[in-house]
Amino acid sequence: MKLIRRIFNPVIALVAIQLVWVVVVVLWVTWFVGRHRQLKELATRYSPELLARTEGWSPLVQGLLLLAAILAGVYTLFIFWRRQSRLYQEQREFITQVTHELKSPLASIQLHLETIQLRRPSAERLDSFVDTMLDDTHRLHSQIDNLLLAARIEQRRRPADRRVIDLSAFVQKYLDENRDRLPPGTRLELELEPGLKAAVEPDELGTVLRNLLENAVLYSPGVPELELRLSRKGRWAIIALKDHGRGIAKAELRKIFRRFYRVELPDERIRGTGLGLYIVQSVIEGCGGAVQAESAGPGSGCTITLQLPLVEKS
Repeated sequence: MKLIRRIFNPVIALVAIQLVWVVVVVLWVTWFVGRHRQLKELATRYSPELLARTEGWSPLVQGLLLLAAILAGVYTLFIFWRRQSRLYQEQREFITQVTHELKSPLASIQLHLETIQLRRPSAERLDSFVDTMLDDTHRLHSQIDNLLLAARIEQRRRPADRRVIDLSAFVQKYLDENRDRLPPGTRLELELEPGLKAAVEPDELGTVLRNLLENAVLYSPGVPELELRLSRKGRWAIIALKDHGRGIAKAELRKIFRRFYRVELPDERIRGTGLGLYIVQSVIEGCGGAVQAESAGPGSGCTITLQLPLVEKS
C-alpha cells in the first residue's frame, strides 16, 4: 500500500510526466525530421513541384504547441493540488490546536471545581481558584470570539454598523479594562495622540487589540516589554505595537498574516490557533486600512503597525 501511494504521489507523477514528455518530444522530433528529409529527397528526385505544396515545419510547430499546452495544464493541476494539500494540512493542524486550546481551560475549570467540591478550601485559596477560573473563562471567550469572527470574515459578511469613534479614548479604555489580563510585571509604554477618529466596528477593533497584545505576550520570553503608540501620519491613524521578544525571520514576515499560520520555534511550542494576525489584517483592511510587520530578525522583537483612514468630521 505504501509503495502504491509513493508511485501515485503527485510530485513523483509530475516528474514522471515531465520525463515522458521529454522522451516523446525527442522521439517525435527525430521521427518527423527523418521523415521530412526522406519525403524531401523523394520529391526532389521524382516531382520537384510537390516541394512548393508541402507545409514544411508547420505540423511540427503545431504539435509542439499542443504538447506545451498539455504540459501547462498538468503543471497547473499540480500547483492547485499543492495548494489544496497545504490548506488541508493547515486545517488538520488548526483543528488539533483549537481542540487543545478549548480543552485546556475547560480541564482547568473542571479540576478547580472538583477540588472545591471535594474539600472546601480556605477563603484565600478559594479566591485564587476563582481568579484562575475567570482567566480560563476569558481565554475560552477569546478563542470563541476569534473562531466566530474568522468564520464571518471567510464568508465575506462584513458588519454594517461601523461608526466613527475616538481611537485615543477607545484604546485607553480598552487598556484600562484589560490591563490586569497581561502577565504580572508587564511593562507597557503608552503614547496616544488625542482626537484621532476612524470608522470602525468597536467589537472588532477590540478583538484586534486583544490579538495584538496576546501575540506580543506569547512571543516575549520572561517579562513582556511592550510599546503601544497611536499617532497621525497624513490622512492615516497609525497604531503601532512593538515588543522586545523573540522577533521574526524576514522570510516569515509576509507569512504571519496567513490564516492558520503559526511561527514555529526550534526550542518551544507557542500556543495559539494561527487566526490572530489573520483576523487583525482582515478587519483593518476591511476598514480601508493596511497592516505591516517589521522585525530585524530573531531575538530583535517585532513591530506590528496598523493604518486606519482618519475621519475628520463625524
